[in-house]
Amino acid sequence: MFFLMKIYRLVQDMEEKGTHKESVIKEAFHKWLGLFLVIVASLAIYFVVQNIKLILSTIGDYVGILRPVIYGCVIAYILNPLMKIYQDFFLKLYERKKRKASEKVQGIITGIAIACSLLTGILIIIILCWMVFPQLVISLTALVQNLPDQANYYYYKLNESIKNNTFFADRLQDVALNITEYLDGKINAELLPWLQKELLPNVNIVAMEFANGVMSVMNLLYNLFIGIIVAIYILAGKKNFAAQAKKMVYGLLRKKSADVVIQYVRISNAMFSGFISGKIVDSTILGVICFFCMKLFSMPYAMLISVIVGVTNIIPVFGPYIGLIPSTFLILLVNPIQAVYFIILIAILQQLDGNIIGPAILGESTGLSAFWVLFAILLFGGIWGIVGMIIGVPLFAVIYRIVADFINWKLQKKALSTSTNHYRNLKEIEVDEYNQISYIPYTEQEQNAKKEEKRRKRKLLKSKYLYRRHPEEKKVEEKEKE
Repeated sequence: MFFLMKIYRLVQDMEEKGTHKESVIKEAFHKWLGLFLVIVASLAIYFVVQNIKLILSTIGDYVGILRPVIYGCVIAYILNPLMKIYQDFFLKLYERKKRKASEKVQGIITGIAIACSLLTGILIIIILCWMVFPQLVISLTALVQNLPDQANYYYYKLNESIKNNTFFADRLQDVALNITEYLDGKINAELLPWLQKELLPNVNIVAMEFANGVMSVMNLLYNLFIGIIVAIYILAGKKNFAAQAKKMVYGLLRKKSADVVIQYVRISNAMFSGFISGKIVDSTILGVICFFCMKLFSMPYAMLISVIVGVTNIIPVFGPYIGLIPSTFLILLVNPIQAVYFIILIAILQQLDGNIIGPAILGESTGLSAFWVLFAILLFGGIWGIVGMIIGVPLFAVIYRIVADFINWKLQKKALSTSTNHYRNLKEIEVDEYNQISYIPYTEQEQNAKKEEKRRKRKLLKSKYLYRRHPEEKKVEEKEKE
């Protein structure tokens, strides 16, 4: 109201001076509109900050409602490369007799390709489950059967070692007594009161949590089923959806900006599809090699562990270690020596994957250095967990590409070089009277002088630190100088 009153008074004053009414209103709005918009934006930001929990909760509710659609988009994106392979194959097969595929025939081929890609994906999941679950049951059964024997064996070995070493036996007896007293105190002071006061009265709550967990699993399966249906519709109408998206971008933005947006969408699609599909192929090859090597050296649980190694290898950098820990534990329960051999085998496979298989399949799909790959995994893994660790590298690669292109564009506007080598060891940039740009690096003498200066400062700081710790040394040195 204050700003409206100000505008009204300004209009009245200018009308009294004989100014034209339209120019009066225009000048008044130009004078106060900017400030008004700043205040509105500040109030909006304040409202968002004050109600951030409610806003995030509302967004989470809408995301929960749209979860089947999100699952469908992810499934469609994963199946799209496979669908293209089937589509190209059937089109070539149809056009082999020099027949041109009509629009109707192309629609039929697209439907067959969608069905084949979907069946292939389901078949792969079934085969993985068929390989993993029986092996998992066998492994757990063998673990339960062998665990008492393994425990007795290790107990016998430990007992023999203790009998042959009296000093170690005395020390171990003291440690065992201390541990027993500590556990007895913990049980009497914490565990029993917790069982009596919290667990037993809340059995109904535990049962409800279990029921909620079962319902969550059923809800996940339902969302996946709906997601598959959504994925079929997306794959069938992807050309139409792409055309509508382009139409919307060109409608909302200027042509130049729309071209840039579409260009980076294409770059993002190439990075994501190339990285994810390449990583799946790379992990499959690594899992197969791991299986044959384990069979060759007669290691236990070859199928189960190979699947674990292959699946976890999809996660860059940390994936091999995530798969290594449970796999080594399983082998350790059967044969400790073979567990050591397995660790050596995984180390060799990782070198093979990092230096030969991975570069051959992935190539330079992201263009990121090792540091930025690690940074992307830590950042997006901390935000989105396992999913963030998988998609973090291509997502950060897209962000990195956009920032790099923006910096290069700004440098080109200033007529500066976009090559990183020109900025290595750079001291200054000089422009002569003919607008010729020179990149002046530090000379060898200047570099040596800088190193000497740093060395001198470190020595000075070290001496000050020693004087603070040992002030009598300073007095002795001052007396020597006198």
